[in-house]
Amino acid sequence: MKETYGETEIDEARLAAADPDGLYLFMLEQYPYMMTPDNVAAFTGTTGQEIRKLLNKGEMQGCRIGIRWLIPKLGLLNYLYKDRREKEGDEYEEAAMRQAL
Repeated sequence: MKETYGETEIDEARLAAADPDGLYLFMLEQYPYMMTPDNVAAFTGTTGQEIRKLLNKGEMQGCRIGIRWLIPKLGLLNYLYKDRREKEGDEYEEAAMRQAL
């Protein structure tokens, strides 16, 4: 079953693939799909300013609307698993997709 955010469907398989160990998705359930830097900071234990720095450097995926940043859960999960994905490369991506199916 696909969840919706406004009129947009959220691809649960992609979210599950981005969190192959299942470490974060259950903890992110209480947060909206599109999170503010302060939401991400509360989840990660950092500050909103630190999250904005990561967004400005392009290290975390997000979109800027005017002066406000929004970070999709998928962008946060990609950031949290970035080092592992870089280390394991394509094998990580393939294993994550198999596990999500």
